[in-house]
Amino acid sequence: MSDNITPPITSDDFKIALEEKQLSLNYQPIINTKDKTISGFEALMRWTHPEHGFISPGVFIPIAEESGLIIEASEWCLEEACLTLKRIENRMGKDRTLMMSVNFTSKDFAEDVFLGMLYNIISKTDIDPTQIQLEVTEQLLQEQPDKSKQTLNLCRNAGLKIALDNFRNSGNLEHLKEFPIDCLKIDRQYTSKLLTDPESTAFIKRVIEFGQDNNLSVVAEGVETAEEVKKFNALGGQHAQGYFFAKPMTERALNDVMKEWHMPEL
Repeated sequence: MSDNITPPITSDDFKIALEEKQLSLNYQPIINTKDKTISGFEALMRWTHPEHGFISPGVFIPIAEESGLIIEASEWCLEEACLTLKRIENRMGKDRTLMMSVNFTSKDFAEDVFLGMLYNIISKTDIDPTQIQLEVTEQLLQEQPDKSKQTLNLCRNAGLKIALDNFRNSGNLEHLKEFPIDCLKIDRQYTSKLLTDPESTAFIKRVIEFGQDNNLSVVAEGVETAEEVKKFNALGGQHAQGYFFAKPMTERALNDVMKEWHMPEL
């Protein structure tokens, strides 16, 4: 099937995908660009349909959200990601030093059983809560400000970290202080123009400075060139992910990368 044709995927198809284990996870390393080490990973859900092949998350995630099946998918994703992190640390002789970042939607946070699910999986997989980072979007903070603040505070109290994903709010950053956020992940739309657009550069600089002033880590998403890394570092940035370092990959491929990791030359 051509890449630019979206297959007629329905919620029934996604339900079958869950039942028949058609979903998998890929993992993209998050790099500390100052000490050149892997600090953790982002877990990314993938779907290989038996007839249509690869289905873009941009296609199936909205369907999963609309149908409510995202709740089951997110639970599966978190447990699988925790188990993967445990296996990687065991193989590499690490002791609870790596982080796993997992995406959640506003639908997940709206569920009364959300916190119980988190606690249950963390307990069952014997993962240190401080190793798990929940990635949420600005949409959640805007649509459910009171509930999200309450739930995120409970997550923080349990030791979990909170990241604001695809951050692109160029307005006042001060309102973010109302929420228990540990990390801001700068959207690729700014990173891609870091070298050519003064406004994007200024935005990234403001976010980095805000992070430094408020003890937040800042991650540049979608980094693709050495020049982008060098500019980001010059602005005071320290963490990044993107194709320059590594594409999202299977656990098996990740094991090989971890054994021989060295950051590409800048």
